[in-house]
Amino acid sequence: MADKGFQIDSRLRSLTAELRGLERDLKTGALSDISALQDFRHAIDEIRMTAWTAGELHNAHSERKELLASFLAAERIRRFAQMLRDLSADLEEQKVSWESGGVQTLFDSVNLLQSRLERLIRDHRATFRNLKNLKEDPR
Repeated sequence: MADKGFQIDSRLRSLTAELRGLERDLKTGALSDISALQDFRHAIDEIRMTAWTAGELHNAHSERKELLASFLAAERIRRFAQMLRDLSADLEEQKVSWESGGVQTLFDSVNLLQSRLERLIRDHRATFRNLKNLKEDPR
């Protein structure tokens, strides 16, 4: 396990140096593929969140882990909502087409998510109504 940790530490240091070099190169503005930059930005955002999560979980006391898990879920929801808004704008501007690939998979995944969200909201509303009814009629 310590060997694995050392390997990760070494990779982190190497990647940090490489990223700093890339930052210098990006500042020159010589970029020919904006989609590569967008993919990179998304990957960096994801690894940033994962790195933050790993650090927080490493430092969290057991009683904070549930609160942290809830926060992380909220952060994923926020990021996903932003990605959906960006994708919606791309669709509106016709930057995404069937040829972009993955459209059917995305559609199926969004339908599954919508179904689960509807169930979550329905359950929440039912619980809320039950609590409200108990307060109004405490027999």
